[in-house]
Amino acid sequence: MAADLLDSIKQLSRERGISPEIFYSAIREALLTVASKYFNSSSDIQVDIDENLGKIDVFISKLVVKDVRDPDREIAWKDALKFDSKAQEGEEIKIFLPGETLGRIAAQAAKQIIMNKVQRAEQKRIYDQYLPLRGTLQTGEVRRIENQNVIIGLEMGEAVLPFKELSPKDQFRRGDIIRFFIKRVFPEGKGPLILGTRYMNDFVLELIKKEVPEVADGIVKVAAISREPGVKTKVAVFSTEKMVDPVGAIVGMNGNRVLSITKELRGERIDVIAWSQSPERFIASALTPAEVVKVAILDEENHRAEVTVTEESLSAAIGKQGINIRLASKLTQWNIQLTNRLATRDDRPQKKL
Repeated sequence: MAADLLDSIKQLSRERGISPEIFYSAIREALLTVASKYFNSSSDIQVDIDENLGKIDVFISKLVVKDVRDPDREIAWKDALKFDSKAQEGEEIKIFLPGETLGRIAAQAAKQIIMNKVQRAEQKRIYDQYLPLRGTLQTGEVRRIENQNVIIGLEMGEAVLPFKELSPKDQFRRGDIIRFFIKRVFPEGKGPLILGTRYMNDFVLELIKKEVPEVADGIVKVAAISREPGVKTKVAVFSTEKMVDPVGAIVGMNGNRVLSITKELRGERIDVIAWSQSPERFIASALTPAEVVKVAILDEENHRAEVTVTEESLSAAIGKQGINIRLASKLTQWNIQLTNRLATRDDRPQKKL
């Protein structure tokens, strides 16, 4: 029984990448617990595990005496003979836990303790590996869907994407390979220890870094992102080098970069605009695709601005269900009020905002 148990430990250790000592520690704990009841004592119980010989011994040492004063540490000579026929007064003898009791403990009592220790060891490995990756983009395979929560299989362990952390356009099936942003990593728990999201703005930012080398290298900076997941995202960017067009870098040749991001977002539309220190220019750009005639700052302290657009651009400025102006306001942090009129040659801006 002991040899089989130790062989199983070696196999589990290799399969799960956990030190065999974790298993041995669990066995010792289980055997000490049960042995203390068998010996009616918790003192001086020893557990010897010889993995090479496939042998486990559990015993207690007692001093052979004529008159017993400390039953936990002493044994009468006549009683000692039951365990060691050569026992002599003044000598210590070892009283072993019977093999059948040892086997029963190994098969029953040790099992739960071993599994608990293995689970804690695995959770610690997952925590140690993924804690430094919090705030990064990861890729995994959908293993299952539980109560609308998506469980993602990783190289080690699993991540959970709760329903509220998904975009409305996210529809996944088992076996799908998806990307997600690591939001939190928990030290222990009953389920997956890694909480992912595809809802947060940070998810879009990390997608951009992944697809656009200029952003990853810090040449192009993302100044702000506003998003309504599953509908539309606006991204404001600027360049740290005059020769690099920040909008062009994000969009890519023939729009290939932004299309790759849109594909990952399940068709969510993305507007890429140039950030500006000038509130007027920034607000005008943020309202794309509307044609802006004029931006008037009404209250600089409280960030209130009035924007005049051409009459034919009014619906585009507002967007379906107000999505465009709402995202523009979030992006710029300005309360934007729209007006419209028929633009003439004279009242159109002579230079770009």
